Amino acid sequence: MDLGLAGKVALVTGGSQGIGLGCAQRFAAEGCKVVIAARTQANIDLAVAEIGHGCAGVSADCTTQDGIARAVQACVDAFGAAPDIAIFNIDSGPKGAFLDVDDDTFAAANTNNVMAFRWLVQAVFPHMRAQGWGRILTIGTNSVKQPHRKLPRAAQNTYRVGALALSKTLSAELGPFGITVNTLGTGAIATPQFRQVFTKIAADKGQTYDQHIAERVAEWPVRRMGTPEDMADAAAFLCSARAGYITGQVLVVDGGNIESLQ
Repeated sequence: MDLGLAGKVALVTGGSQGIGLGCAQRFAAEGCKVVIAARTQANIDLAVAEIGHGCAGVSADCTTQDGIARAVQACVDAFGAAPDIAIFNIDSGPKGAFLDVDDDTFAAANTNNVMAFRWLVQAVFPHMRAQGWGRILTIGTNSVKQPHRKLPRAAQNTYRVGALALSKTLSAELGPFGITVNTLGTGAIATPQFRQVFTKIAADKGQTYDQHIAERVAEWPVRRMGTPEDMADAAAFLCSARAGYITGQVLVVDGGNIESLQ
C-alpha cells in the first residue's frame, strides 16, 4: 500500500532510541524527510547515521518551549519547511505512587505530557494550516484505557489522560484545516527503557529479566513482547494519506493486554 508519505517532512521527538527511532526509520523508509529531536547528541548521531540519507538530527529538550522551537527550526534548516508530520514522543516524567510523590512530580508530569504537547502543536500548526494538511500523533500509553495497577504511575496516569483529552479537543479544532490528531497507546514494547524498568521489577521478585518477562508473556493474548516496529507501522498508517478520516482516536498497540471494551 502506498501511504502517500513520500516527500513529507516528519519531526520525531525522542527519536534517537526505542519507539521514536522505530518511527523515524519507518517514515524514512516511506520516503519522508525525517528530523530526529532528542537530548543526547551521541545517540542522535548514531540514529542519523543508521537511517542515512534524508535524515537530520537536533539536540533539543522537547519538554521545553525553546526546545520544541529548536526542533521545528531544524526541519526548516534541513529541508526548507516546517513539519508536515509531528510525532510527540516524550518521557512522561518522574515515576511514583500517589502517596510517595510530591507536587513537583505532578507538575513535571503536567509539563511533559500536556504543556509540551501544547507547545508542539502551537509550533507546527501555522505550516499545516497554510498547506491544508497535517498529521499530529502522540505516543502515549495503554494506561489511558486502564491505569497501571502494578506500576507506580500516579502522575503519569493522570496527565497522560490529560494529553489524550487535549488531543481529542484538538481533533475538532484542527480538523477543518485538514489536520488529524491521534494517539498511540503503548503496551509492553521491547525498548531499552522498558528493559531497565522491568529488570528492577524482576530483581525485586528474585527473578532475572528473562524469567519475569516469560512469566508475563504467558498471560498475554499474542504471547510476545511488542517491538518498536509494531508501533512504527501503526504510526505510519495513522500519519498517512490513507488515514485522513481518522482523527481524535486512541489506538492501543499492546497485543490485546488491556481488557477494557473502550
